[in-house]
Amino acid sequence: MSESSRPDRLILAAFLLVVLLGGSNSVAIRYSNQELAPFWGAALRFVFAAAAFWIILWWRKLPLPNLKDSSIIALNGFLTIGISFALLYWGLLKVPVSLATIVIATSPLFTFLLAVLHRIESFRIQALVGGGVALIGMAIAVNAQPGGVELLPSLLALAAGALVAAEGNVIFKIYSLKADSVVINALSISSGALFLLGTSLIAGNAWVLPSTPQVWAALTYLILGGSVVMFYLFVYVLSRWTASATSYAVLFFPLVATLLASWLVKETVTPLFLAGATIVIAGVWIGAFFGTSGA
Repeated sequence: MSESSRPDRLILAAFLLVVLLGGSNSVAIRYSNQELAPFWGAALRFVFAAAAFWIILWWRKLPLPNLKDSSIIALNGFLTIGISFALLYWGLLKVPVSLATIVIATSPLFTFLLAVLHRIESFRIQALVGGGVALIGMAIAVNAQPGGVELLPSLLALAAGALVAAEGNVIFKIYSLKADSVVINALSISSGALFLLGTSLIAGNAWVLPSTPQVWAALTYLILGGSVVMFYLFVYVLSRWTASATSYAVLFFPLVATLLASWLVKETVTPLFLAGATIVIAGVWIGAFFGTSGA
């Protein structure tokens, strides 16, 4: 193996781990929601995750960025951790994991469209075509689920969460911040955790700890694997690839999540749902990645 190929393979390995960890997160959140109110469950997760990053930052004696960069990182966390995960946790109270990850999988398309609006990527007609295909697939997938109409508010919350997260990542990419991934995560997750704590307080969520081993296991996974490891790797990849290419990871989340949901939470996956999911993913691929070199 040549020296020049090693960095690319390292980034690809990090990308694949993001896919596995990110695809598992929705299942773990469903377990967390069994006992913990959604905003409080999200806040608890990210308070501990932020603490872990601050401990690593202190141990490695990493310097903090200047005030401007710190503010941008905090804004990124406010959007991608705070608002986005508040909507995600709330949406997963009702929406099945397999369907939720299909909605979240539209994030690369949002990322590309927002990157065009921010003028950091060029517009392509494939985006409109892909968006239309994805909407058709989404309608099929929703109709394949029992109570599809009643799920609409939760589905809109999930879509809004994906849109907000995409905006946060594009803002991060615009400024091309070069701080260490540990520093970026310590600041961004802290910002998001503060928002989630405030939201849980306003919503009247009970600030309690889990009482069953299953929920403790889910929360522990969400803190360590689903937050500390995954977010470190995501920022690592985002710092080296384009925003659109990095968001490609989300395209594979439904595969991991659907397999785990059918195994662990016994969700039923029908052929019609699989057809709709396939059309959504195809539409996102056409709209965000077809004909590009960045992915």
